[in-house]
Amino acid sequence: MNVIAPLPVIYVVYDFFYTLLHGFLHIKRIYPYIHKHHHHQKAPSRANVDAVNVHPLEFFLGEYNHLFAVYLCCGYIGMKIHILSVTIFLGLGGALASLNHTRFDSSYSICGICLYDSKNHDVHHRIPQSNYGQYIMLWDYVFGSYRPYDKNERVNPKYQLNPKTGKSLHY
Repeated sequence: MNVIAPLPVIYVVYDFFYTLLHGFLHIKRIYPYIHKHHHHQKAPSRANVDAVNVHPLEFFLGEYNHLFAVYLCCGYIGMKIHILSVTIFLGLGGALASLNHTRFDSSYSICGICLYDSKNHDVHHRIPQSNYGQYIMLWDYVFGSYRPYDKNERVNPKYQLNPKTGKSLHY
């Protein structure tokens, strides 16, 4: 029971800190030095190649966040997490991050509640002041940064980044 049951909690904890980190990397004074490189791909399509195409500091913080989430769940929430659960969390996380950077429309819902949708990250690459979460959009809903996917915005250049400010040209 402690293999599968902890996974949703780990993802919620992980994405809380990832959403904060990712939003921080979009601050105007920080963006050009760390995160801008990742956004050169307006419509990423090379899966893991684009997912890990980030500044070394961003890579370190993003990867360490996985371990931090597990540590918080065990140390502060008091969950007992099997090593297989951690392995699934890391492996599935890598697969989902890769899917976020493809042209595949992949989603997973339970009882009509969308838990993951790769199109949410497409929206982020088109409208960078939105959808900072990596796997789930819970915290983007909470913080007011969630923006739903609109197929009509797919290739509209006004939704791309201004290279000088790091902001969307339109928003």
